[in-house]
Amino acid sequence: MKIDLVGIRGWLFTGSAIAVLISLVLLAIPPALVPGIEFSSGTTALYRFNQFVSQDDLRQAYSDLGHPEARVQSAGPLEFLIRTDELDVPEGGFTDVTPDVATTVQPLGPVPIEPVGTLILGAADATEDVLLRDPYQGQVCNFGGIAGRLAPGTEVTVVGVFSACGEGDDLVYRVESGDLIGYVRAVDTRDFAEIEAPPVDPALFGERAVVEQELESRFGPFEVLEFASVSPVVSSVAVRNAVIAVVVASFFIMAYVAFAFSTVPKPFRYATSAIIALIHDVVIVLGAFSLFGKLFGLEINLMFVTALLTVVGFSVHDSIVVFDRIRENVRLSPHANLADNVNAALIQTMSRSLNTSVTLLITVTAMLLLGGESIRAFLLTILVGVIVGTYSSIGVAAQVLVAWENGDFRRWLSRRRSSADTSEARDSA
Repeated sequence: MKIDLVGIRGWLFTGSAIAVLISLVLLAIPPALVPGIEFSSGTTALYRFNQFVSQDDLRQAYSDLGHPEARVQSAGPLEFLIRTDELDVPEGGFTDVTPDVATTVQPLGPVPIEPVGTLILGAADATEDVLLRDPYQGQVCNFGGIAGRLAPGTEVTVVGVFSACGEGDDLVYRVESGDLIGYVRAVDTRDFAEIEAPPVDPALFGERAVVEQELESRFGPFEVLEFASVSPVVSSVAVRNAVIAVVVASFFIMAYVAFAFSTVPKPFRYATSAIIALIHDVVIVLGAFSLFGKLFGLEINLMFVTALLTVVGFSVHDSIVVFDRIRENVRLSPHANLADNVNAALIQTMSRSLNTSVTLLITVTAMLLLGGESIRAFLLTILVGVIVGTYSSIGVAAQVLVAWENGDFRRWLSRRRSSADTSEARDSA
C-alpha cells in the first residue's frame, strides 16, 4: 500500500492554518508575551535561605519595604526568585544584564553585615572553653563541626540572632571574634547587649542593601545566587537585538537555500518554502509561549531568544534534508511528476526525521524534569519547536513546493474570487 502524503496536503495546510490562527489570536490578547527582566526594566534576585520561609512572608516583607508589586516564585528548596520594579542601586551595586553580559553570582549573605550586639561567652562560673560551631549542611539550628574555641568570659560581637531556632536557652547567635566566626546557643552565653543599628543610608549602600538587611533580620542569613537589574534603555536594546537576530538569520537562510539548490529548476521556490515553514514554526512557538504566559506566568528572556534561533536552525535543517532527497529524486527521475518525487522523498526521510526528533525530545523532557528554573524557558522552546519543526518539514515545506508547482494557490484564490463575485451578484439581484 502506497502512502500518499502529498495527496493530503490540503488537510495538512488546514491544520497548520488553524494552529497559526490560534497562535495569532493568543498573541493579539494582552499580554502577548510576558517579558522577563531582559525585555523590561526591573530587578530580579534569586535567594537561597537557610531555613523555611514562606512566599507570603517574603511578599509581606517587600510590601513593608515599599515594593507591593514584588512577585515571589519558588525556584527550588528554600530558593525564591523575586522580581520588583527597578531598585535604586548605586553604581557597582549590581550587575547589569545586557545581551552580551551574563548575570554574576554574588557572595554569601547581604552586604553589608552589621553587628547587632555583644555578649559574654560561658556562664558566670564556667571553666571550660566554649565551642563555636558550624551549621550542619547549612541548617543554622543544627550544629555540625567545631569552628573554634574561646575561653569563658570572652566578649564577642553578635552578627546574627535566630529566633526561629527557639526561645530562651535555645536561641542561636552568630558571633565573631577577630577572624573566628561561628554559632552558639544562648545557654552557653550571658549578658547579651543589643546594639541599635543605625539606619542604612540608601544613598551610600543602595536600596538593595536596605532590602537584604531587612530580609536577614527577619529570616536569617541567606545566599544571593543571582542579582540583576535592567534599565528601560537596556531592555529596549535587548528587544531590538532579538528581532534583528531573527530577521538576519532568516535572510541568510533564504540566501543559502537558494544557492544550495541552484542546480534544480526554480531554486527560489525551495528557499521561499523553507522560509514559510520557518515562519510557521516561529509563530506557533510564540503562540504557545503566549498561552504559557497567560496560564502560568512564564516569562520570555534571552534564553528564549537563543532557543528560538535554535528552533529556526532545526526547522530549516529538517526542510533541507527533505529538499536534498527531492533533488536526488528529480535527478534520478527527471520525467516523473514533482508530486511523486516529493512524496517519495518524504517517505524516505520520515523515519530519519522522527528518530532524530524523538531522541531529542526524550533528552529535553529529562532536562525539563531534572533541570533548574533558569533554563526552563530554553527547554520549553526547544520542546515545542522540535515538535512543530518536525511536522512542518513534512506537512508544510515540501507541500508548499508541490502546491506552488501545481498551481494550487492560484486555484484556491480563483475559487474565492468566484465565490465573492457570485455573492455580490446575488446581493445585487
